Amino acid sequence: MSTEQKPAAPAPGFPVDLGIVSDVETYLNRFVAFMEPVYALPIALWIIGTYCFPQFDAFPYLVITSATKRSGKTRLSELVGFTASNALPMTGLTGPTMFRLIDRDQPTIIFDEAERNNSEGASLLREVINTGYRRGQVIARTLGSNIANFKTYSPKVFVLIGDVYDTLRDRSIVVEMQRATPKERFVYEPVRAEGAVLRDRIKTQCEQQTERIDCDFKEHDGLIFLTDRDEEIWTPLFVLAGILCPHRLDELSRSAVDISTMKTAKSRKFSGKDLKKVEEKTADDEYARRLLRDLHQLIESNGKFISSVEAIEKLHALPTGPWRKFRGTGLTPHHMAQILERFDVRPKAIRGAHTRARTPGQTKLYKGYSRENVAKAVEKFLTGFEI
Repeated sequence: MSTEQKPAAPAPGFPVDLGIVSDVETYLNRFVAFMEPVYALPIALWIIGTYCFPQFDAFPYLVITSATKRSGKTRLSELVGFTASNALPMTGLTGPTMFRLIDRDQPTIIFDEAERNNSEGASLLREVINTGYRRGQVIARTLGSNIANFKTYSPKVFVLIGDVYDTLRDRSIVVEMQRATPKERFVYEPVRAEGAVLRDRIKTQCEQQTERIDCDFKEHDGLIFLTDRDEEIWTPLFVLAGILCPHRLDELSRSAVDISTMKTAKSRKFSGKDLKKVEEKTADDEYARRLLRDLHQLIESNGKFISSVEAIEKLHALPTGPWRKFRGTGLTPHHMAQILERFDVRPKAIRGAHTRARTPGQTKLYKGYSRENVAKAVEKFLTGFEI
């Protein structure tokens, strides 16, 4: 069943900026390679929502996580910081500092290294976080002879390796990252300046559409395809989508279901030893894809086959290839066979004129790789990867 809402009439003199959502998505997709295509639209709407979150009864947290370092988590959090309302990147933030900042400034707080919040020592910080996704929640504190109530409701981003604790995950849209190459190189100042332009557009649009946002939120039909908690946190994004990109509500519904269902996966907590293993495996996978790609390029210009010995010589000769010092001593035929086996690429006995044959025209059996076998592996395993 379609999830499209009947859009209310726009306020006179304030046309809807129907390009703002796609422009924020394009901005994100240029500098971040998302693990799943479902992420860009909800994140763009979440960024826009940071400018009008007080109009909603609840607003989701954004969790940016991965199993390894160098997966684009910090880059994505920087892009969010460049475009979100009153962004405040923080590390080592205490509970009292946070609820005072929220009460005073209503910032979008971006927690880097949020693994620290999983410790029992962060109990007050957890208390603020657990309540701060809903409007009207406060933390009471004694100030002299008076009792003061500090607001905790604000947008928050958590950047970490592994998973946040269960109650925080329930309140969040969880974005999982993995190592990949983005479309464009990130240069801090120009990208920040682009974000500032988007930020001004978003702020203007949310101010102009304040009445419509209020009206559409009050009259929203609900999201019966989500659980109660997920319905609560996703509703603001659907309200904004109904105004800014109503033709994409069905797409957003699919994203909401997929992202919400991903949270049913078993929670992952990484020790230092676990992280090292995952890092080693990820690095090994990167080098494996690189080797398959380089071998494919070599064999395309070599003919139908290439011997293992000749392949090693040519791989070592690549000026920007990592193979001369791979594993300290350089790539060997044994290494190559071992790595390529995961792609179902194995050396075979091939009869032909070996380049190292002592007698011209001499033929013999030698180990090597066929162009057809390597090309099939590239098509199957390297689709979608830029290395």
